[in-house]
Amino acid sequence: MKRLFFIHLMCIFIVFPEIAFSQDVKERKAVDEINKKKQQSQEEVEKELIKGHLKIQQKATRKRIKRSLREAERRKKGKPPYPWWDRWFNRKQQKKRRKRL
Repeated sequence: MKRLFFIHLMCIFIVFPEIAFSQDVKERKAVDEINKKKQQSQEEVEKELIKGHLKIQQKATRKRIKRSLREAERRKKGKPPYPWWDRWFNRKQQKKRRKRL
C-alpha cells in the first residue's frame, strides 16, 4: 500500500509542474509581446522628437550633428573616425614657418 501511494504521489508531482508551466509560458509570451510593442512605440516617439529637434536647427548645425554621428558610429565599430582616403588626400595644410634672421 505504501509503495502504491508513493508511486501515485510521484506521478502527481511529475505531471503537475507541466500543467503549471504551460500556463506560465503562455503568460510570459503575452507579456513579452506587450513589452515589445511598448518598446517599439517608445522608439517611434524618440525618433519623432529627434526629427523635430533637427528641423529647428540651422543647416550648418544639422551637418555638424550628422558628421559627429557618423564619426561616433565608426568609433563604435573600432574604426578611425575618418575614412582612410580623407586622411590621405584631404589633410589640412600645415602653417609655413617663417625663418627668422
